[in-house]
Amino acid sequence: MSDESWRPKLHLAPQKGSLSDPNGLCQFRGTYHICCQNAPEYPGNFDSPHGWGHYVSRDLTNWVFLGCQVMPDCPSDRDGSYSGGAYLATPEDGADHGGEVWYYYTGNVRLPEGDGTLDGRLANQTRMRSYNGIHMGPKEVVLDNSGYPAYCSNHVRDPKVWKQDGAFHMLLGARTREDSRGAVLCYRSEDGEAWELEGSVTNTDPTPFGYMWECPDRIVLTDEKGAPREFLATCPQGTDELGLPYMLQNVHGNGYFPIEGTLLDLLHQDHELMDAKAPHAAIDQTTFVEWDHGFDFYACQTLVDERGRTLLVGWMSLPHDKNDVRPYDNPTSTWRGCLTVPRELALGPDGHILQNPVAEIDALRGKAVAFEGNTSIPKVSDLVVSGIEGEGTLRFDDALELRFHDGVAELEFIDDEAGQGRKVRRARVDAARDARVVMDTSVLEIFVNGGETVFGTRYYSEAEEIRVSVDFPEATATWYPMSPISVNYVVDR
Repeated sequence: MSDESWRPKLHLAPQKGSLSDPNGLCQFRGTYHICCQNAPEYPGNFDSPHGWGHYVSRDLTNWVFLGCQVMPDCPSDRDGSYSGGAYLATPEDGADHGGEVWYYYTGNVRLPEGDGTLDGRLANQTRMRSYNGIHMGPKEVVLDNSGYPAYCSNHVRDPKVWKQDGAFHMLLGARTREDSRGAVLCYRSEDGEAWELEGSVTNTDPTPFGYMWECPDRIVLTDEKGAPREFLATCPQGTDELGLPYMLQNVHGNGYFPIEGTLLDLLHQDHELMDAKAPHAAIDQTTFVEWDHGFDFYACQTLVDERGRTLLVGWMSLPHDKNDVRPYDNPTSTWRGCLTVPRELALGPDGHILQNPVAEIDALRGKAVAFEGNTSIPKVSDLVVSGIEGEGTLRFDDALELRFHDGVAELEFIDDEAGQGRKVRRARVDAARDARVVMDTSVLEIFVNGGETVFGTRYYSEAEEIRVSVDFPEATATWYPMSPISVNYVVDR
């Protein structure tokens, strides 16, 4: 099949080039902004410089791609305009025009000497101010290697900025020098420009919980009593070697730690700051909860929109380079990568976070079609199975099975052509009640028990329709044809 036959209809994907980590997520003056790592010269240049591709929308279903508006084009980011976030600044913050978007990212510089980890790399935290979220101002380096604790390696990146208690705060992912331990640093600023370290945190176990905690994020959700709960989200790299049952089965993890009290209170337990010999060990790694147990999910980021919803978007793939080879891949040659549908977050009764497609995705549904047993449905569909009791199987052609048995949900590819090397992923699910599957041309996002457990995977079937079989006693099954989102690629770059 051709590259275009795999192109998603419900998920953002590049017209050409390579797409990865979501960056700079925000809604500003009614417009949603989703930037992402984008290598526009791929595949002609496999190591194509990475910048920020920029998508905008008023409704999360009709999008315009504005091109790669941030590219490595100055001395402070010559080897990559890496990941970061967005802060919505007000006149009180010093913003002009009645409000601005301040984009923060890591400018990457590789020096001629050094291994790029312990030496030979510069990590320049950079700010760009935008009066409309689209046109970027000059790049200002606001924090560089001189501002990181001595225990840090050269891997310090992915700024996420917010304002709390009258000051700005910036999270950064970090890797230590001595024991390759993942950690998060936090900096404080009065103006969003000059930053000083105010805390750090890592896991309490002597064994590092991954060698790098990248893409940090602070998430605040409200419980059923109206009380706020805070979470530290991050991507611990290298956690597949920990051997935890039904967890961290990919080479790199992606999830969150529930926080008692506030994240700042936790970070402020670090009293030695720049004089410390190691980040402050204060997080119990056994509390880590994965966002997604599937094959393809990483580097997610959240935004709070103007309706107060907390939305999450992730990259449907994993980092992949010569030192980190996955056993599976994607059979597209002119473009690669896509993002998840936006997922709305809510706090479940047990304190875990629920994820479900935003309501705007529901609005793309056509007329409901109920069925029993099995049926053929279009590749772009929304499938809902409710009233699940006990064990059973949901099968897609003879290629992929989702099984519930013995308190475990198991997603297994039977056909290697459809899975492209993907085999099996598992998660603890004490009692399955329902499953929703957002089906796209080469993507499946599976939400179990109202979003308590999620599996995301690429899926490469050559059939025009998918034969779906539902083998659960008493369950009811319904599918909806889905109208595609629209993407106008106004910039060919």
